[in-house]
Amino acid sequence: MHGPSLRHLFALNRDILLRTLSLVAAYAWFTRTGARSGDAILAANAVLLNFHMIAAYALDGFANAAEALVGESVGAKRIADYRSVLKASAVSAGTVSVCMSLIYLLFGKQIIDVFTNQEPIRLLAIQYLPWLIVLPIIAVWSFLLDGIFIGATRAPELRDSMLISFAGFLGLAILLGSRYGNHGLWCAMLAFMALRGITLGLRLPSIEKKSFRLTEAPVEA
Repeated sequence: MHGPSLRHLFALNRDILLRTLSLVAAYAWFTRTGARSGDAILAANAVLLNFHMIAAYALDGFANAAEALVGESVGAKRIADYRSVLKASAVSAGTVSVCMSLIYLLFGKQIIDVFTNQEPIRLLAIQYLPWLIVLPIIAVWSFLLDGIFIGATRAPELRDSMLISFAGFLGLAILLGSRYGNHGLWCAMLAFMALRGITLGLRLPSIEKKSFRLTEAPVEA
């Protein structure tokens, strides 16, 4: 493998590593802050994070598919295929996220019962359940855009987006957590997911601009 390709590979891995470390740090901060509120809050949050993980597993399939298909269309310089992938994946993932939210709305209490039979924990989890009902609809775009940017090998944008989102999460978690307790912490987590989607969404046009410039160049008569 020659030098420039090797440097690009290491830069790609470095940026994705920084993005992943920031994501892990956000969840670690969330868990640590919840633990400060007592064992009951810590346990209730652990139960509710299972809702988030279930939604993530359901929605990550679209991100993985988009990653592969975007990589293929970018590599082949097929802009029409790329746009079709964006449209199809957005509609599919958005529909599933709404279904997940409806399931949590209708059966959230029963799902909590599956994860714990401790009544104080169950009641606390139900108290914070509304945040998890909204979360799939907000988080879906960050998952999907992650896959799109990875497929297009736009790792710097992923890194910058995550660092901005993590900084926003930390600020909100400290501010809202001190004022509203665990509700403030969940609000900060929701904002974290929203920030990831917004910051990547604003940079989405750059993929076409940088990856398909050859196909967009005017053709001389």
